[in-house]
Amino acid sequence: MSVPSSRAAAALQRFPGRRDGHHTDADGRDANGCAADGCDAGECETAECETSERERLLAEALLELAGSGGSGGIGGTGAADGGHPKPAALAAHARRRLAEEGRRCETAVHLGAGPGDGPAPYGFSGERAARLRLTERELREGPATETLRTGVALSSLPLTEAAPGWPRYTPTALEAGVRAVHTVLLPGAPDADDAGALEVRDAECAPVAGVLVVHLLDAEPLGPAAVAALGALARACALGLAHESAVRRCGELERALGSRVVIEQAKGVLAERRHGSVDDAFRTLRAFARSHRRPLHQVARDVVEARLLDPPFQRRAGAPPYRRGR
Repeated sequence: MSVPSSRAAAALQRFPGRRDGHHTDADGRDANGCAADGCDAGECETAECETSERERLLAEALLELAGSGGSGGIGGTGAADGGHPKPAALAAHARRRLAEEGRRCETAVHLGAGPGDGPAPYGFSGERAARLRLTERELREGPATETLRTGVALSSLPLTEAAPGWPRYTPTALEAGVRAVHTVLLPGAPDADDAGALEVRDAECAPVAGVLVVHLLDAEPLGPAAVAALGALARACALGLAHESAVRRCGELERALGSRVVIEQAKGVLAERRHGSVDDAFRTLRAFARSHRRPLHQVARDVVEARLLDPPFQRRAGAPPYRRGR
């Protein structure tokens, strides 16, 4: 159930969150060389140091999530059950961003639909989030399920035993130490040709591609800066996923076009051999492919390259000789 890690995981280990905003390494100094117990006035301004580091890390995260290099498209790489590096990277970056503010949490990303009949891709930042993702999938209730169904994000919703709507999920989450949940929508639409494509739309009728779930270990609401950063990360991830989907779709169309071209060539070759029509030739190709359980374009290629010359592809008497490559 593991998924590939990203640079966010390494950043989270290097810069554990602190309430004072500093992020220290193993030597007790932050990324700018400042001591963990504070900076002298002549060395740096704490607020400026903190802001600069957060902006740098956020910019790197946005570039990684919006890009396509090294992540693989949906349906291209990832675990067989749907684990995918792009959602995993978003989960890790979101957790790291909140850790910078000293917030203890775990995060998970649920996408609304997978390619074809495949599983919906996902990613998570820790074992607690992984267990709760499986709980939602089994119970079909919880923050991700509701957000995907309604298209409405949840804003630091406290969990209580009497929370309505999730009678089975809530006790499990509370037992795991979760005290509140926050969700962020990933905008964008799955491929229209994909089976089970998500039809959820938010209040502005924009398609919803997935949801980022933050499992907070305390009930304190997230601040405006954290909410804005999570929204930016989610949009960057959605942009990267859309780009990968477009690249994948382009490859599928190119392969379909290539198959169509070779089928048309085979129809012409076979019609010439048999002194028949192209429609009859196509029926022969299709019947042979079905009876032998082979893809039609492979049979067509064998005909074009003269590897299939036995019945029903033999040359009829009186037909002019067929020259390969003509």
